[in-house]
Amino acid sequence: MKVSEKIIRYGLIVLIALSFYLSYKIWLSPNARTYMGEDQPTVVANPTNIRKASDVFLPTRLVWMKSEEEIQMFSTEKAISTMHKELVKGRYGEVTVKTYEDDEAFLKDVDVVDAVEFNYFGSFQLYEYDKTYDLKMDLKDVDEGKDLYFSKVQVDFRNKVIRFINPRRHQIYQAEVKSSLKTMENRLLTIDDQWLPMAKDERLQSLQYNTQEKVTLQLYSYIASTQTYTVFRNAFFQDPENVKSSEESQDTVLYGGQETMRIQGDQQIVEFQGPVTSNAEDDIYDQSFQYVSRLETNVGYLRFFDRSKDRITYRTFIEGFPVFGDAYQGEVSFTLQASATGTPQVDIRSSLNTIQIPIPSDETVELPASQEVIADLTEKGADLELWESMVIGYQRQAVKNADGIVDMVPMWYVKYNDTWYSYAALAAELVAEKEAV
Repeated sequence: MKVSEKIIRYGLIVLIALSFYLSYKIWLSPNARTYMGEDQPTVVANPTNIRKASDVFLPTRLVWMKSEEEIQMFSTEKAISTMHKELVKGRYGEVTVKTYEDDEAFLKDVDVVDAVEFNYFGSFQLYEYDKTYDLKMDLKDVDEGKDLYFSKVQVDFRNKVIRFINPRRHQIYQAEVKSSLKTMENRLLTIDDQWLPMAKDERLQSLQYNTQEKVTLQLYSYIASTQTYTVFRNAFFQDPENVKSSEESQDTVLYGGQETMRIQGDQQIVEFQGPVTSNAEDDIYDQSFQYVSRLETNVGYLRFFDRSKDRITYRTFIEGFPVFGDAYQGEVSFTLQASATGTPQVDIRSSLNTIQIPIPSDETVELPASQEVIADLTEKGADLELWESMVIGYQRQAVKNADGIVDMVPMWYVKYNDTWYSYAALAAELVAEKEAV
């Protein structure tokens, strides 16, 4: 036998042995097995895809109060992120708290000029904000900010102060800015994103500014997909490799230890329940973020959207606007519940249905000014005491005769009596209530 033939033969033997070894590692090794079957492999999280808290909890609006008459708003993530990075670089002094009994005095101190304002739709905790963005603020005289919540962050260029505003409690938490604000002011002049002129007339409880003119936004179409339930299993269960499954009618039920997850076959809703696994001192922001971050980007780029008592909601955003859909589409809802054992339980709801790839479209939709919406709904019987805030969102709508394609249509959404409604849905409900009287 020639030397070259021997080399080829030995080489083939080595390749065959390597093939058997790799097959064992992939399919038969204990680390590769799951109790979900070979068609549902455990997916190892990619550290590059895990969402950072600084991205998830980024404010959702940026308002520039240039003067009494000129107020403008940006909602694109790029503009907000650019300005917020400048805020994070700053150095701040001791935080003090002021509570107002007089509404007029409170509004006077809130309505500033020559300032920027970062807005949240849900209340955020000052302690979490300081920790998330490593501001190192002096919070020792306010119990580290653990009982202070806000929905607005103002940077006042004229008076060199930062304010955290809680419209519900009529409180302002304020600190001196000890670093230069010049870079932040200059950054404002470089923002070339689309901006909307705003007005401060007829503001709601959240004290958000209203659009003065009609708003024209692009209509998007997306290729939709259905995620495998292993995405949620791996993100939510403590020990996903040892989770078992059973079939109940059209639903799939997963269980392991004290944790369960049901996948509703008809609506593709994910329902997860289990005991809180984080540290006892963690709050709802920390607890919920642990689950959301492990979802990575599989259900879109989730961001903190709203919080109400023991419930916190994260939503997918498109071009700076939140996505709304039926059956928790584009949403992760996290609720803390008491239990007989004394250990709080978590209840998480989401959807297997996600959007993946945008399809270019030249179509646009014109929305009425928010002042028109307020006037119309008030005429239909809306109680301003129950009306908290408004936002333009993208509603997910199925396309007829086009499976796998969904339209994302912009429209106004209103938080009314602690529930988010589309403008049309709330108008219909108010009319029905009026007719029933």
